[in-house]
Amino acid sequence: MNHWQATFLGLKQLPRELSGFEIEAFFTFTASERALIEARRGPSLKLGLALQIGFLRMSGRVLDAVRIVPSALWKHLGSQFGEQAPDLASLRAMYRRRRTLFDHQELACEALGFHPLIEAQRRALVRALRRELRQTADRQRLLAYARQWLYDRKLLVMREKDLRAIISAAIRQFEAKLGRTIQADAGTAVLERWQDTLVQARESSLTTQSWLWAPPAKHSTRQIDELLERIELSYQLGVQHHLWDQPDDLLRRYARRLASRPPSAGRLIVEPRRTIEVACFMRFSLLTNTDRLLLMVRRRVADLWRRASKDANRVLIHWADLYRELLASVGALASDTTVADSDVRERLRSLVAEHQQRKPPTRAQLVRDHLTLEIRSVRSLLSALMVLPWEATPGHPVLAAIQLLRALYGHDARELPTTPAIDLGRVWRALLSGADREQAFRAFEVATLLALRRALRN
Repeated sequence: MNHWQATFLGLKQLPRELSGFEIEAFFTFTASERALIEARRGPSLKLGLALQIGFLRMSGRVLDAVRIVPSALWKHLGSQFGEQAPDLASLRAMYRRRRTLFDHQELACEALGFHPLIEAQRRALVRALRRELRQTADRQRLLAYARQWLYDRKLLVMREKDLRAIISAAIRQFEAKLGRTIQADAGTAVLERWQDTLVQARESSLTTQSWLWAPPAKHSTRQIDELLERIELSYQLGVQHHLWDQPDDLLRRYARRLASRPPSAGRLIVEPRRTIEVACFMRFSLLTNTDRLLLMVRRRVADLWRRASKDANRVLIHWADLYRELLASVGALASDTTVADSDVRERLRSLVAEHQQRKPPTRAQLVRDHLTLEIRSVRSLLSALMVLPWEATPGHPVLAAIQLLRALYGHDARELPTTPAIDLGRVWRALLSGADREQAFRAFEVATLLALRRALRN
């Protein structure tokens, strides 16, 4: 079925207007269909059956009554079968004879291969809807999905009321199974602990539910510490061990339902929906707060770099300054009458070689040096991040650097050991291998933070 046809599925009556393309798509008949239609006697019976076949192909339903037929469709059918299209009143009168209507409906189903839904197929539809519920709970989308599922299998599309009843049954079965899965995964004791925690009041007068859901105001160090506190609470409750195999869309859907209610109303939710919403809320809030933290860390590191860059600009030496110094030195040499002409060439070579060695540091190098000297902000941010369970591919240098720093911070060390050697980039090798191990430790902290930011961005 073409996607544009989905808008017609489930219609009870012919639409008031149809485009020429739509008329050609639905009301142009194959040779076998034409033979079946032309076997009827009289133009009313022929065009009536043609309407039934075309409408069934368009909507997946049989046409119970004819209230309006677009004039363009009437002309199209008349030209196809070389018949004078009857007036609409005679067609309505013909279909008042229920036997004629039923005969045309059966013939249309036979021509297109459509069948009514049986019990085994209804159960199959419920199973398909339960799978779709992992992606969406929007009933209109589920209704459209059910209609397309029926049409693709040549099954007559049911009334909307009946389809909604099937969707409701699928939702009940889906939530019952999901509740049992969560209960088996987390256990009753853990779920009760989560439910009790969400309604507890915090010092800020917010409940834990509202506190976990609230977005951070900005990316300051204090806000980062608060996000770390939320993540630490989630880890203390063991949230990271449960619901890891559930899709994000499902977690978001049930988490938002719980977040939209006041915490006091949570106990009024019937099971298994209460269990589902609480578990999904805890898991989704952990994922969301972790994503927020990573974004805030990237922005915080960018702020530190930007501030250091402003300070570095004050001491930045430009090539133009060196060039002016070289010109002044050459001018002074040319004006010095005490230097013999034979020595001028040699002095010029020495002067040029000396200035070539005075290559000024780049802005990035000055920023790195500034961050290394002003290590306090870098160290406070890194110390807070050490509590997170960082993971990466085996042998990743950033993960190795974090593990080493975690051990050094645990022993209040301020000197970088010579082993193990972790390569964090060519620009850091000289500092990390230098004789001053305290300076090497500070450089290692800055290099780790900048490498972490790049790893999070990638």
